[in-house]
Amino acid sequence: MSILFVTVVAVFVSCSDKHENTVANLKVAIAGEIDASATYLAFSKKATEEGYRYIANMLNAVAAAEGIHARNHNDVLKKLGEPVFMPTAATSTVSGTVENIQAAVDSEKNEYTVTYPGFIATAKKEKSNDAVRTFTLANAAEKNHETHFSEALSILKETGSDEGVSSKWFVCEQCGGMFKAHFARCSLCKADTERQYFIPREFDANR
Repeated sequence: MSILFVTVVAVFVSCSDKHENTVANLKVAIAGEIDASATYLAFSKKATEEGYRYIANMLNAVAAAEGIHARNHNDVLKKLGEPVFMPTAATSTVSGTVENIQAAVDSEKNEYTVTYPGFIATAKKEKSNDAVRTFTLANAAEKNHETHFSEALSILKETGSDEGVSSKWFVCEQCGGMFKAHFARCSLCKADTERQYFIPREFDANR
């Protein structure tokens, strides 16, 4: 029994060491997603105060999506033998809604053009297939989010109103992709219709 135990521990440590950089990147990604979720909720509150109810609802949807990313990354972290990582969100910097949405566009664009591609490359190098998948899905979803943010920003700048922004959002519970209508299958991760959240329904991160 003791020999078997030593053997298992040796394999565990070896596995953990093998994915050292990927583990570090997962933790950075989780912290980033938790910060983003908190920031978008703060932006949503500001949008509500300024009378932009549709933009507020969109921000709530993205906040839920970022929480899905953090959960997915933590699932992979656990598979790599690490404990769940749940850092406290940083204090959000909140401006006016136009400035907030522009900041969201810039942040999402940086994630899918710089941050996640780098994490994916490292995970591939360390042969961590689960990490490659969670980073790849998050990367696609961040690009999806940026598209919606950019569209909302254009509407807001051109009309001074958010009436042209969708009032309803459907968020894929598997990858965090966002859509304006109920979907039979997520176009990003192919999850079926049962795995989605309707926003403004309250999001349950523990589901």
